[in-house]
Order: sequence, then structure tokens, then C-alpha cells
Amino acid sequence: GFAFPDWAYKPESSPGSRQIQLWHFILELLRQEQYREVIAWQGDYGEFVIKDPDEVARLWGVRKCKPHMNYDKLSR
Repeated sequence: GFAFPDWAYKPESSPGSRQIQLWHFILELLRQEQYREVIAWQGDYGEFVIKDPDEVARLWGVRKCKPHMNYDKLSR
């Protein structure tokens, strides 16, 4: 499978911080079994598929303390 370098997995800030970047949040979701129905690795080249965009947006909104987050806003 595809592996990112070690530095890509290190949080730049503490859990719950609003300073996290979207790419790091996505990596966090991809590494957790409980989100396999929401987002998952696909293929052999570091590609992933978002299976439930609304749930990814909701989780991102929770993390960023923005309860009205939706996929349209997240994708901008």
C-alpha cells in the first residue's frame, strides 16, 4: 500500500485545536477503522474516496467548531 512519510502523520496542534489543516484531518479519518464507511483508501497510489461527503463535512465542522459546515463549504 501507499505510505506517507512519518512527518505527515504528526499533529501540528493538539486535538480539538482549530489550527488543524484539512489534509491532516483527512489523514486522521483515513487511519481510523470507525470511518471506513465515510472515507477510505482506494487503489495503490494514495487515492481515497469520500463515501459520505455530508458526514465528512459534519466531522470537519465539529473539529473546527463550525456547526453549520457542509460539503460545499468544506470543498472551497
